[in-house]
Amino acid sequence: MCELKRALDAKGNSVLEMPTGTGKTVTLFSLITSYQWAHPELGRLVYCTRTVPEMSKAVEELRKVIDFRVEVLAKELDAGSEAPKGLAAGHILAVGLSARRNMCVHPEVSKEGDRERVDEMCRQLTAPWTREKKTASCVHFEKYESALGQQSQLLDTGIYTIEDLRVKGMDKEYGWCPYYAARRLIQASSVVVLNYQYVLDPKVSLASSLGGAPSLPGGKMRAGGLSSIEPSIVVFDEAHNIDDVCIESLSVKLNRQRLDQSSGNLTRLGNEIERVKKEDASRLQEEYKRLVQGLRQAGQIDEAMADQLQSPVLPEDLVSEAIPGNIRRAEHFIALLRRIVNFCRRYLHVERAQCEGPLSICHKLEEDAEVDSKSLKFCHERLRSLLNTLQVSNLEEFTPITKVADFVTLLGTYSQGFTIIVDPYPEAQGIYDPTLILRCLDASIAIRPVLKRYQSVVLTSGTISPLEMYPKILGMSNVVATESFSITMERKCLCPLIVTHGPDQVPISSRFSLREDPSVVQNYGSLLEQLVQTVPDGLVCFFTSYRYLEQVLEKWYETGVISRVLKHKLLFIETADVVATTYALNLYRQACDSGQGAVFLSVARGKVAEGIDFDRHYGRCVVLFGVPFQYTLSRELRARLEFLRQHYDIKESEFLNFDAMRQASQCLGRVIRSKRDYGVMIFADQRYARSDKRSKIPDWIRHFLEPGHVFMASDLAVEAAGNFLLQMSQPFEEKTGVGASVLTPQALQELQAEGSKASDSKEMEKSAIFAPPLKRLKLNLSTPPDPPSSNLDAVSKQIW
Repeated sequence: MCELKRALDAKGNSVLEMPTGTGKTVTLFSLITSYQWAHPELGRLVYCTRTVPEMSKAVEELRKVIDFRVEVLAKELDAGSEAPKGLAAGHILAVGLSARRNMCVHPEVSKEGDRERVDEMCRQLTAPWTREKKTASCVHFEKYESALGQQSQLLDTGIYTIEDLRVKGMDKEYGWCPYYAARRLIQASSVVVLNYQYVLDPKVSLASSLGGAPSLPGGKMRAGGLSSIEPSIVVFDEAHNIDDVCIESLSVKLNRQRLDQSSGNLTRLGNEIERVKKEDASRLQEEYKRLVQGLRQAGQIDEAMADQLQSPVLPEDLVSEAIPGNIRRAEHFIALLRRIVNFCRRYLHVERAQCEGPLSICHKLEEDAEVDSKSLKFCHERLRSLLNTLQVSNLEEFTPITKVADFVTLLGTYSQGFTIIVDPYPEAQGIYDPTLILRCLDASIAIRPVLKRYQSVVLTSGTISPLEMYPKILGMSNVVATESFSITMERKCLCPLIVTHGPDQVPISSRFSLREDPSVVQNYGSLLEQLVQTVPDGLVCFFTSYRYLEQVLEKWYETGVISRVLKHKLLFIETADVVATTYALNLYRQACDSGQGAVFLSVARGKVAEGIDFDRHYGRCVVLFGVPFQYTLSRELRARLEFLRQHYDIKESEFLNFDAMRQASQCLGRVIRSKRDYGVMIFADQRYARSDKRSKIPDWIRHFLEPGHVFMASDLAVEAAGNFLLQMSQPFEEKTGVGASVLTPQALQELQAEGSKASDSKEMEKSAIFAPPLKRLKLNLSTPPDPPSSNLDAVSKQIW
């Protein structure tokens, strides 16, 4: 909290690592919401998560914090203190927002499982021209529209999860659409919880709705909402892969099939333009007038069509420019896109892979297709305007041509930070399917608008080491706080082990030169066989890739390892199929619940490694078979490594080690989900014993790594794991007073009282808002505080 407050006071950014399960989310909400209450001019908190379950969990944590705050303030008010400032004695408005598929309550639309199909059906029911013709409508959207006309705010202050809004939508008293209601409530909310994409991805950005300070009841804006740097706070939770999210949001892939579909889209748009010319020519004329005035007017697409999306792809100086005259007329714009599609088709006719920069491709477009490079920058907005003018509801059908427009818009806007790769054999040797890839190399491009727009940006995760790498690759300046916090436990609940060789002294590693070595695969199989006989309940194993997993499984099946493992535990495997993997996970949990136990073989960077928790008996041991390096011969990776070396002076080996170890740490963190959980972490590769790898393990894991557990044989590691699990299985009476890892309110008061005896009155005045025993936190004191009194126990001294 002190590090976070220091960053907020300085109006700067921070990168904070805190072990999972130790209260990271509730700490963030407690400090920031209190800071908002103490500083009414501060804007909203935008809390970004990766998945819907994480979002729901975060909103529930926020509800607990605010309920506690309201309760405490009510007691203080009853005791005769002054009435607290702020909304209704501590109450706030907070909402969660997700895609239509997760929020829709329409009886027919909500049955569809496909996201694109749900979006398409929703637009067909809510488009203004559809409602005017009364051909179809959504009763929930109609109630939303009528509710907006009757009242300025749809809901009273409170904390609303996605499920809460869906319940309101199905309630007869309210009945409005939860999705559009949530988008409306964002403008008046103090806290917004949503997905990364709504902030980082320019195609779905909510910059217009999230900007400024939350409005007060009655629609009035708080002071400070119109400044160039908005006094709002953005938190990216689980931000260990945020650079990959930024890069993916600005990368586009095109192949021959997509280009063929784009040609079909252009033909249909051309026919639609001719039809509108005959039936309602004034529509096209009005659009032309708007385009002359500039992009800002042209981009005001109807909310039902484009959801008030603003694209931060374009720099601010282009937004006010008028669209070039050669693409203002709809038919001229279609002709331009057709020339671009034909150029891409010709460009794909290659036999060898090649890479080029944006300027080189723009020059070829000017020479071969007679396309002005300035026109490319406006293709995205121009296409959106045309689709709106033609009253196209089924936007998903025009995804191919939209991708082409995104491709050339990025191509014409940025001369650096991108590369164009043409790969004739993207999947496997012998299958000719040329792919045109516009690959973003600079993650800072996507997050730059966020850093410029908001006062403070906080990156946090349980596995975000090394901290200094993220500000560098994201272009974060004014970073006030970078700190990795350890974990306080009443007993040693983690047992990390580094296995470097088998009983036969043969080194074990997943490096490419040793993958075919039978002794390595045999030692890995022997390690798994011994673990299933030692570890109770769930055992989770991670491999470096699907290909390596299949290769090892094939050898294990031939040598009988699989059959011997199945005598002790059931075996489940993650596949590339999400449905099959989900089914396997459910069966794995059932096997663990039944007491039989199971083994789950997974892949680093896969679905399980990123979003599935194996808490309690579902994961008593996690094994990493190898170091999860990226495929180093990938052309996209090679281009990014070259860019990082040239622009950020980051060596290839440095970034590859950083990327591999953050993925490894993420896999290991799956089994520890609370301070009372315990588990064994096994690094099964000799390279983990090297200092360049070991130093990048998060501090809270490395703290438990004993010197004797660094260079271990597999049989000794299994023995150490058995002893640890035997010790942890013994009855344990948790402490409830001072010295416990989770303090009760009474224990906290005891700790404060003991600390008060160890500090003089002057020191207390300087640090009145913090408990004296916690003075190890940075308080900017002119002189160091006195040491604690001798009557403090060992845990309190450790906190000191």
